[in-house]
Amino acid sequence: MKKNILITLSVFISGFVFSQDYKQKIAKATCDCVAKVKSENKNSKNLEAQLGICMLKASSPYAAELKRDYNIDVSKADAFDDNNKAMDDFAGAIGIAMVSECSDVFLEIMNSKEGAQEGEVQLLISGTITKIEKENFVIFHVVGDNKNLTKLYWISNIESNLDLPKEYNSLINKKVSISYYTSEIFDAKINDYKNVNIISGLKTD
Repeated sequence: MKKNILITLSVFISGFVFSQDYKQKIAKATCDCVAKVKSENKNSKNLEAQLGICMLKASSPYAAELKRDYNIDVSKADAFDDNNKAMDDFAGAIGIAMVSECSDVFLEIMNSKEGAQEGEVQLLISGTITKIEKENFVIFHVVGDNKNLTKLYWISNIESNLDLPKEYNSLINKKVSISYYTSEIFDAKINDYKNVNIISGLKTD
C-alpha cells in the first residue's frame, strides 16, 4: 500500500488539486487519530499499522460514500484488505489529503523503516472479541461485522491504546479494530509450520 500511496502522491505534486470533500474529513480525522496515538505512546514504532486502524475508524461514518465511489463495503471484515485495488485507490486519495492536513505525520509513516517486515501485507478487521485462548500465545477470537470468525495471535509487541498485559482479559465482548499480517510459525503440537494471523495493532472503539 505504501508504494501505491507514494505513486499517487507524486501525481499530486505534479499538479493534481484535491477537492475538499468527505475524503478530506477522513484524512483530518486520521491525522488526529495518529497524532493522539503518538502522544499517548511516544515509543510507538509501527505507525503504518496505526495509520490503517485510524483510517478504518475515520472512514466508518462515510460508509455510503465509500460504497458509492469505491465499492468498498465497510461492514465487511475484509473491506480494508490491502490486497484490493479499490482499497489502494482510496488509500491513495486519503494519503494525498493527509499531505495538506499533517504532512509531518504522513512523511514519518512513509519513511518509517520499522513497520511491517518486507513481504508482509497488513490487513485490518473490525469486530467483537468473543473468546480469548491462552496457550503458548494469547489468541483472540474476533467475529467481524459479516459474522465470520477470525483467530488472531498475540506473538510480539502490539501497538494499542490499552495496557494490554493488564487489560486484555477485559476485552471479551468488546468491539475492537485490529491490524494484522499472516505468517508461518512452528506448532509443536503438529510438528510442522502453520499460517497464523499475527496482531500488530489493536484499538478499542
